[in-house]
Amino acid sequence: MFVSDILAHKGGLVFTVPPSATLSEITRQLSTRRIGAVLVIDRLDQVVGIVSERDLVHAVAVHGSAALGLVAAEVMTREVVSCDPDDPIERVMEIMTSGRFRHLPVVRNAELLGLISIGDVVRLRLEEATHETEALKAYIRSEEHTSELQSPMYRMPSSA
Repeated sequence: MFVSDILAHKGGLVFTVPPSATLSEITRQLSTRRIGAVLVIDRLDQVVGIVSERDLVHAVAVHGSAALGLVAAEVMTREVVSCDPDDPIERVMEIMTSGRFRHLPVVRNAELLGLISIGDVVRLRLEEATHETEALKAYIRSEEHTSELQSPMYRMPSSA
């Protein structure tokens, strides 16, 4: 399975904000849309950062309620790690685990194609495991049926 499989199911809709968006605006967007992160995009539509729930919690821990007046450019994670649509899911899992983050922009040739989350990856892995389990069960059933048919009990008597 690949990142492109997630995008085929999920689509490429990405919620973005400008660097000047306040944390108050961002928290409202995250809550309303039920998402965990937004990408910060400059005037040239280039990803310049990401603001996740973790960034918001850190800002509130440091600045208290005044954090809601801060802007994305002040709290965003600037070094955004991305993935390619052709990356295998296992590689994405390694990136997310080692980087300790839950969202990855999907980029190819500097074009933003989507944003995937750890939830998307887990959902795809569960679907894959379910399909594999069903395929194995079907195989076992067909083998049992074949064995029964080859049993001496099911053989036609030979006409001598």
